[in-house]
Amino acid sequence: MMKSIILAPLALLALSACSTTSTVSVIESKYAKNEAECQVTFFKKIKPEGEYRKLAEIESHVQRNMFFGGDAKLEDQAYAELKAKTCNLGGNAVIINDYIESRAAEFSHVHVWATTIKMM
Repeated sequence: MMKSIILAPLALLALSACSTTSTVSVIESKYAKNEAECQVTFFKKIKPEGEYRKLAEIESHVQRNMFFGGDAKLEDQAYAELKAKTCNLGGNAVIINDYIESRAAEFSHVHVWATTIKMM
């Protein structure tokens, strides 16, 4: 009984160590999923040249606990999340509209607003 009392909070702490939530507002969905060997280009401080179609607006939150899940960074965990969503929508590029990276105690957080696109 005593082990259960001690282990329960530790299990909850481990489960809350990492979380990722995303909101996807689809604009256009006529493209097939692009999951096999999907390559995604990220545009962080520049806009893409040439013609493209907007597929979705994505708002994503990535939170990590440094002791159990590592450090949340835009170029690592947030890009991985955006790539998965983009490939699922048939896109091949992401425009990073804005992002915030923050840290409080052992928690790190990335909040990113992006546009998934299909470059022609």
